Amino acid sequence: MAAKRSITEWSCSKIYCLLLPLLLSLLICTPSVSFAATNPDDVAAINGLFAALRGPILPGWIASGGDPCGEAWQGVICNGSAIISITVNAANLEGELGDNLAKFTSIRGIDFSNNRIGGIIPSNLPVTLQHFFLSANQFTGSIPESLGTLSFLNDMSLNDNLLSGELPDVFQNLVGLINLDISTNNLSGTLPPSMESLSTLTTLRVQNNQLSGTLDVLQGLPLHDLNIENNLFSGPIPEKLLGIPAFLEGNLFNSTTIAPSMSPSISPTKPAPTRPFFGVPPPPATERNRGKAAHGPSASEGSTSRNSKAQNNSSHTKRI
Repeated sequence: MAAKRSITEWSCSKIYCLLLPLLLSLLICTPSVSFAATNPDDVAAINGLFAALRGPILPGWIASGGDPCGEAWQGVICNGSAIISITVNAANLEGELGDNLAKFTSIRGIDFSNNRIGGIIPSNLPVTLQHFFLSANQFTGSIPESLGTLSFLNDMSLNDNLLSGELPDVFQNLVGLINLDISTNNLSGTLPPSMESLSTLTTLRVQNNQLSGTLDVLQGLPLHDLNIENNLFSGPIPEKLLGIPAFLEGNLFNSTTIAPSMSPSISPTKPAPTRPFFGVPPPPATERNRGKAAHGPSASEGSTSRNSKAQNNSSHTKRI
């Protein structure tokens, strides 16, 4: 019996020795299999964005496939498998934004300031947006009504573009909006009634447009920074606005008439220094893929007036 067991063990050992080189060769010759870290919907969205922007030269970015979260694409930040932020500031981008932004599953911040992107602002925006910066580009058309679907929005800069038309009356759902800059465009009409619902708005910049009517919808807002110069506003100035750094030059206000106060008289106070906001806050430390943002000169440099922008197209805008 022992002899048979010994023969059996020897046979198994011999077979193993014969198969071992074959197994090793298979392991060496078989291509390594890599698993993409990025949500496929986000990959499709950023591929479409790349194509709409006319294939910019950005490290990692391609028109089809790829793994933005696993390969550290320029300006892309991920949390797990989801793209949560894209910051490509002052990178000479052209083209348009396209129709793929809404495909992003969890994106919270988009910053394409100080580029040459044109076309319209897409109507299908990702509803997860918290920070949306498109200042100093060449966007045309009107501000889309789909803005009202961005219930998580905190900060938005659309200043220094070629936007026209009236402001959409869709602000009632933007209950978390803190900073809004739509200055230096060709916007017209009155401030929509729904703006009085912006209960967290502290910064509003609408200077250098053709806006008209009164400022009544602003008098109940917690504003600390208000710039309304170079518009067509008229009528009495709400008393509550006199206590904040409001710039009234270039309007048709009746300086001898003050609107009835909704609260006890407020004496004008020394304006608090303004504090600009500059894009998407840094992500939590647990987030992976800290892609370096593509950028050029500071976004705070350059002109905020329509005349200087016409004289020097290469200047950069100051964003809130």
